[in-house]
Amino acid sequence: MFKIILIAIWVATLSLLPDTAMAIPAFSKKYEAPCTLCHSTWPRLNSTGVKFKLNGYQVPDSEDGGERAKMSPGKDLFLDMGNASPPLSITLDGGMTLIQPAEGPDGAQQDKFFCCVEGNSLTLDIGGSIAPNMAYWVSLPWGKDTVGQGYLRYVNWFGPGLVGMDIGVMKIVDYDAVATGREWFGSPLVAFHGSPYNNNSREIGMTAVHHDTGVRVYGRPNYGNFTYEAGVYTGAHITGAGEDDSELAYTIMGRMDVGGFSASLRYWANTSAQIDQAVTTSTGEALVFPAALDNTDEKTEEFILSARYALPQFEIDVTLDRTSFSIGDRSLTSGDTTHTFSQGAINRTAVSVGAIWLINSWFETGVAYGFTSYDDYDKTVDSVTEPVTGLTASLMQFRMSIKPTMNSRIDLEFQFDLSDSDARKQLDGASFDSQNKLVLQWSLSI
Repeated sequence: MFKIILIAIWVATLSLLPDTAMAIPAFSKKYEAPCTLCHSTWPRLNSTGVKFKLNGYQVPDSEDGGERAKMSPGKDLFLDMGNASPPLSITLDGGMTLIQPAEGPDGAQQDKFFCCVEGNSLTLDIGGSIAPNMAYWVSLPWGKDTVGQGYLRYVNWFGPGLVGMDIGVMKIVDYDAVATGREWFGSPLVAFHGSPYNNNSREIGMTAVHHDTGVRVYGRPNYGNFTYEAGVYTGAHITGAGEDDSELAYTIMGRMDVGGFSASLRYWANTSAQIDQAVTTSTGEALVFPAALDNTDEKTEEFILSARYALPQFEIDVTLDRTSFSIGDRSLTSGDTTHTFSQGAINRTAVSVGAIWLINSWFETGVAYGFTSYDDYDKTVDSVTEPVTGLTASLMQFRMSIKPTMNSRIDLEFQFDLSDSDARKQLDGASFDSQNKLVLQWSLSI
C-alpha cells in the first residue's frame, strides 16, 4: 500500500509540470522579472533578494519609489497600482500527513494512516514602495483576528544602506544568514517560550510563531559585506497566546556576506509570564505555581549563530542556538501553608544542518539533521531539591521538492525521529513533534 501511495503522488505531481515556468507574484509582476532574480529556492533569498529587501523593496542601487519598470508609470498611482505592478499576492500553504507510526499522536489506531491535514493557511500579502526609500508590508492570514505582519519601512537615511527602520509587527529573525520562515527545512528543533525562532519542528504551513510588535534599526553600509540590526519589541506575539506587554524584548544582530558565504550572530533577551509550574510536594500534594502578568519572572536569553554557503546548484545551512531559560522564585498559599518554588536555569543547545541540491529549475532534493540537548538542572519545592536529568532529542529529514511553476511548490518529506524513549515522553505533545512520518506539503503564491 505504501508503494501505491508513493506512485500515485509522483504521477499526480509530474502530470502538473508544464513545459515552461512562469512567475506571477506581486514583485515579479511589477518588475517583469523571474522569481529566481531574488530567490535561490523559494522562500530563500539570494544576495539580490536580500539587497532588494534592505533597499525598501526597490531594485538595488535605485530609489524608484515604486515607479521603475512599470508598463504605464503614473505619479498619481497609490500603493503601487498599475498595469505591471499589482500590489497583492495571495499565498496558500498546506500539508497532509500521509504515513504515521503504528499509533497516531493520541494513541488511537485510526489515526495512524492519512491522519492529519494541518497547517493549511491562506495569506494575503500587500507590499511595495510608496515613495523613494519608503515602503510598507502587510500580511493578513485568513481567519485570524490580527495581522501576521504589518509595518512601515524607511531606508537609506544618511546614505546608501546606512540606516533603515521598520515600525510595526514583523518577523524577528528575518535578516539572519538563516532566517526563520525562509528555511527550506525548519530549524532548530525545539525552542523555549520567549524564543524568536521556531517553536516546534513542524514543517507544514510554517506555523511557528515568530512575529512581534516593535521597532528595529538596521543597515548595510553602501550595501557592502556587513549588516547590522538592533530592535526593541513588546514580546506579546513571541509567547503565543500569552500577553506580556508589561516588559520589553531586545535583540542585536551582526552579519557578514563574502561571496557565497553568509554568517550572522544574534542575541535575544525576553521576559515573560507564560508558564505555570505544576509540581508535587514531598507529602504528595499537587500544586500549581501560576505565572502572573504582574510578575514577569521568566527570562529567555538566546544566542543564534547561523551560516549559509550557496553555490548555483548546492546550498548548505548551519544553525547553532544556545538558550538559557530561567524562572524567578515563586510562592503559593494553600490553606494555612505557604509553599515555595525555585528552579535552576535550563540551558539548551540546538544544532541543525541542512543541505539542498538544486538539480534543475523544477526539481530539488535535500537532507537535514538537527538535535536539541538540555543540561541537567534542579527544582526546589518547600526547601526539598529534586534534580532533573537533561535529555537530547534529534530528527532527520529528507525532502524532494517539485516546482510546477516558479510561484508554486509541492514537497514530499520523510521525517525520522532519532530520539530515545525518555525524550519522546517528555517532549512529545509540547514543543517537539516526535514522530516518524511521511508528509506531503504544498505552497502556491499568486
